[in-house]
Amino acid sequence: MVNHRKRARWAWVAVMAGAAAPAYALEGLQDIAVAHEVTRLIVQLGVIILAAKGAGAIAKRVKLPSLLGEVTAGMVLSPYALGAIAVPGFADGLIPLAAGPFSVSIQLYGFAAVGAVLHILSVGLESEPALLALMRPRSVAIALSGSLLALVVGAAVAVRVFAVPIGHPIVLFFAALSVSTSLGVQARILSSTNRLGTPEGAVILRSSLLQDGLAIIVLAIALSVGSTSELVSIGARWTSALPVAGIAFAVLASGFTLVVLATPRMVRSFRDLGTPSAFAIVAVAVTLVVSGVFETFGVAAIIGAYIVGLALARTDVADAVEEKIASVTGFFVPILYVVMGMLIDFRVLFTPEVLIPGVGFALLSGGAKIVGSGVPALLTGFNRLGALRVGLGTVPRGEIALIIAAVGLGSGILSPTAFKVMAVMVVFSVAIGTPALALAFRRATSGTRGSWGRVATVTTALDFPNEELTELVAAGILRAARQDGFFIHRLELADTVYRMRRDELFVSLRQSANRIELVSDPQDAGVAKTLLYEVIIHVRDRVSRITEIVVPEELRRDVASGQGRVEVALLDYLLPDRIAIPLSATDREGVIAELVGRLAAADALSDRQRVLDDVLERERSVSTGMEKGIAIPHAKTEGVDRIVVAVGVAPDGVDFGAVDGLPSRIVFLIASPIESRVPHLQLLASIATRFRDESVRAAALAATDAAGFIDAVVRG
Repeated sequence: MVNHRKRARWAWVAVMAGAAAPAYALEGLQDIAVAHEVTRLIVQLGVIILAAKGAGAIAKRVKLPSLLGEVTAGMVLSPYALGAIAVPGFADGLIPLAAGPFSVSIQLYGFAAVGAVLHILSVGLESEPALLALMRPRSVAIALSGSLLALVVGAAVAVRVFAVPIGHPIVLFFAALSVSTSLGVQARILSSTNRLGTPEGAVILRSSLLQDGLAIIVLAIALSVGSTSELVSIGARWTSALPVAGIAFAVLASGFTLVVLATPRMVRSFRDLGTPSAFAIVAVAVTLVVSGVFETFGVAAIIGAYIVGLALARTDVADAVEEKIASVTGFFVPILYVVMGMLIDFRVLFTPEVLIPGVGFALLSGGAKIVGSGVPALLTGFNRLGALRVGLGTVPRGEIALIIAAVGLGSGILSPTAFKVMAVMVVFSVAIGTPALALAFRRATSGTRGSWGRVATVTTALDFPNEELTELVAAGILRAARQDGFFIHRLELADTVYRMRRDELFVSLRQSANRIELVSDPQDAGVAKTLLYEVIIHVRDRVSRITEIVVPEELRRDVASGQGRVEVALLDYLLPDRIAIPLSATDREGVIAELVGRLAAADALSDRQRVLDDVLERERSVSTGMEKGIAIPHAKTEGVDRIVVAVGVAPDGVDFGAVDGLPSRIVFLIASPIESRVPHLQLLASIATRFRDESVRAAALAATDAAGFIDAVVRG
């Protein structure tokens, strides 16, 4: 009995173990599969970033927007092309065709969605609130007119190509896509051409926001109508769809009001509690939350991101936030446009049933946008060029259009053929519209009649005798501004530009080689002038005390002793025609003039007198006499365009005020350009280090000609 029980017990254990083994094995396999997909995603992101950077650089080189290169890279890497080719570790391809509405994995599409949100947030941050307010009535007129014509064209194309009644959901999808624009594409072009702050740029962005909002409302109606049974009449479908549109509009209006009112309060409460970096993180988090809420209630996520950006642009932390999130957007935004390209099957571009209606749709809808937006622009104060820019600015489609197409395909309302036609339309509108818009902005000509589109500013400028003083005063201005509570953001432009903001006060500092300009609103000009005046007084007082600084004798002796290693190949700078053996001059000024003359005779100087003056001025400041009979008079000067060296040997020695009191018998004269990145300091240190060796000095002094001197330096 006991044996039977034991056997039964062991049999039960065996059965349970046998049943559990597949479960444990399956769990292990699932872990392996998950890890494999995570690895795939990591590699995908790396390949996408590299491809985006390379394709973007190529596009810029041929005078096309980098966005077009990134979309093209996506088409090449898509599951319809290279992405499906087997590679080591991924037998089904690095980017295989995914099941569902999107051709890529939902994880990869999620990265693209985050990129769209962050990109539109930065667009809102770069917006100029005063200019946008000035453009409000024009933007509404342009948006309504352009949307109306585009809607008619989209509906007509759907009815004509797919032979459906006017109230069919497909018609609404084509109408929504035709109305849509691309804030991302437009912002990228306007930003790259430095036209975000123009009247045309402000109108394009604001009218595009309104048109995308209208497109989303049409999309919401289309989804509502499409979800109704086919047996229901067209009238009944529309009746059930109207509340959906009302909800979407209410969310858009209430969300905009709430964000605009809450953001300044959030900024004021956070200012004393965190750094700009911390606030940038909070701003990104708030943007993601608001965007998600908007998307949940039928309004595009990027609309929520743009509203947050606009609200932050009204505060003094806008520039600081923009600067801090630049590296994040630089990572996500290329992913967005490459993934957009991956959604497009490039093979359909060559099939007549897709290519012809797609290109025709793009041309007709683009023409409707140009006319519908350009005519009211022309009637509201823009000249012909400005009206053309405004019209072209609404032609490219982008993330909204692809989202509309993908949603239609995923919901089953759009057929694969209809989706492909939409994809061709989007690609063609970007390929033609973006270069045309960039070309229209290439000329710096104003796009308005009169000066109504210009925001009044006052410029307070001051010129300086040299770049060093300019940098000193600029640094003082920035330090004083920070101490006064300003947030500061540096822009990467031809000249150095800093945007300084505190509450409603805004001052822009532009620094060139010998000039500083403070640009502000007329009402803030007094603050700007006071800031510049106080800093100049402060700097002048500090500079007047520079003579009170005593250079420690120990520091000077350490420099003169040449401690360290030879980091520069001296032979590269020692040329026979620039070596004087022996020197004719017998005093310090004469030796310097003689060596400068050697360089001039060798045609190594662009301004002989400037070099001589700068070297003598440096010598009068602090003597360049080293130890053990070596002197290195030198200067950074505008009289040369590359670093040059002349050498002289004075057997009897010349008084250079050396640290050890001995006369200098070997003199190196170095002239370096101010702007170029040359090893000026390394060359000084290398000479001192090399000639610390007694055998090198002895061989150099024994040389009777330039060749012997060079050989002494090389061999010692």
